[in-house]
Amino acid sequence: MRGFDLTAGSTRLSLAWETLQRANAAAAAKWDDATSQHFQDQYYRPLEPKVRHALDAIHRMAEVLRKAERECGAESMLD
Repeated sequence: MRGFDLTAGSTRLSLAWETLQRANAAAAAKWDDATSQHFQDQYYRPLEPKVRHALDAIHRMAEVLRKAERECGAESMLD
């Protein structure tokens, strides 16, 4: 029995990021002034590497947990 599910969280984060990208593109089409540039520079652009880093970390952790589950499952079968 699995005690974790990182897939759902990473999927939600990916979908949220895609939604934000679409909303940002729509806003950028109509909002182009100094304030919009400040928003892009200070808030939006710094998010992309953070989101990618978080998704990569989640995927790596999920793989570690899957491996541990396989190994622990194999050990318990030997007992």
